[in-house]
Amino acid sequence: MTTTRTDTRPTSIPAEVRVAFLLWMGALAAGAIEIALHDTEITGLAVRLSLYAVVAAIALAMRAGRNWARLTLAVGLGIFGTLSLVVEPVSWLLDGNSLIDAVGRTDLAGALIATSRTLHVLCVWGAVLLMFRPRANTYFGRRNVG
Repeated sequence: MTTTRTDTRPTSIPAEVRVAFLLWMGALAAGAIEIALHDTEITGLAVRLSLYAVVAAIALAMRAGRNWARLTLAVGLGIFGTLSLVVEPVSWLLDGNSLIDAVGRTDLAGALIATSRTLHVLCVWGAVLLMFRPRANTYFGRRNVG
């Protein structure tokens, strides 16, 4: 009896997907740093850390090839998450404030928050781009199992 293999899924996770996963973890780490520097209220801290745990679980599902997870990360964090990170500084600039003045009078905590937010956004954008590279598309297309 001859068996034919109909499952054409790649046997390993493409590098683009592995790096995208690491970038999602980097985004979470940058967010955690910002929380540690910014949020002192226990309720806000608990909510954000709970959300980060959900994001980590979704990132694990993405790494495992779940297309729903890739789309959730791209739309939920790539679009809405980025907006939530940039709306405050952009609104502040649109109100007529000067970036040069702000940099001149910022303290260490402010500089660390700005740096962590910048790294957070860069990690998110990098991860989203990598999740939609051709090899990643093939991986998710063949592994679209829910």
